[in-house]
Amino acid sequence: MTIQTYSDLQSAVGNWLARADLAANIPDFITIFEAVANRRLRVHQQEGAATLTPASGVATLPADYLAWRRVTWSGATSRELEYVHPSYLHALYPTAPAGPPRLFAIEGATLTVAPRDDSALTFDYFQKIPALSDANPANWLLAAWPDLYLFGALAEAQGFVKDTDSLTLWASRRNELLDEVERLDAKTRGPAGIRVMGPTP
Repeated sequence: MTIQTYSDLQSAVGNWLARADLAANIPDFITIFEAVANRRLRVHQQEGAATLTPASGVATLPADYLAWRRVTWSGATSRELEYVHPSYLHALYPTAPAGPPRLFAIEGATLTVAPRDDSALTFDYFQKIPALSDANPANWLLAAWPDLYLFGALAEAQGFVKDTDSLTLWASRRNELLDEVERLDAKTRGPAGIRVMGPTP
């Protein structure tokens, strides 16, 4: 059976479960698996960028924000800002003075720069996996890894019915595939190495 859409996936999960009484729960199993995948995966397909425009040094994060990668200030001289803990930012700049920013912090759904400035920011970040639904029947993860979606949803289904042996089986298959996705992504990035900026002796 081809698994290319949300409807295909629901049908496949139902076939593998062979439990007609769980049909209404299958969307929940898929949603819970997506939450697991969002906590686990940080791969290149999730990399995105947005322009943030602060007001009094505070900007709202994108709705699909998962984790930050880089924040670049595009003021008089473009520069990459350094992340610090919010408590450190507020202790260092208690009066929120205006000026070219050096630091940023993230609290809840907002990003704060300090010193305070309202120039545009380029925000590179990891995006949540677009949730499957009737209105959004496909995404990159389903297209590339339909088996991961299937085994992930089956694991959640077995947890729901409290079948420990089947839960162990499908959770193991899900975790193996999550590991494989991460390994393959690492290969696309090439070997890591140390780069020294500026002249070297």
